[in-house]
Amino acid sequence: MFMAQKVGKRFGRIRTTVAFKWTGIALMLLMVSAYTHHMPTWFVCALYIFRTAFMNSCSPLTRSVLMDNVPSDERGKWAALESVNMFSWSGSAALGGVLVHIVGILTLFRITALTQFLSSLFLVLLVALGKDTIE
Repeated sequence: MFMAQKVGKRFGRIRTTVAFKWTGIALMLLMVSAYTHHMPTWFVCALYIFRTAFMNSCSPLTRSVLMDNVPSDERGKWAALESVNMFSWSGSAALGGVLVHIVGILTLFRITALTQFLSSLFLVLLVALGKDTIE
């Protein structure tokens, strides 16, 4: 998070978020590839740790962009909605457990990477619209 904040101050919060998310997505795909090519377990685990760090390090950046762009009297509602979003992780984990049995874990990881990439395109749109700010 510290590194994301420093990079965000220099290049913009949304650009940094996109770069970190795309790095995390690339690491996830590399992790799947490493596993399928029978790389050592420690290497796959290291990729997972780095991937998780990159994907989760931008939450403060996206939260600050959100709060900068909503009226101050509505920030409580948006903060509550963000809490619901964080709570939904447990529900998605349960759904993921069911889907693993249907499509397999490697396919599910690939679907997750694609979904994460598609969702990041909305952030790219914000950059294109000039909404990225450099603090």
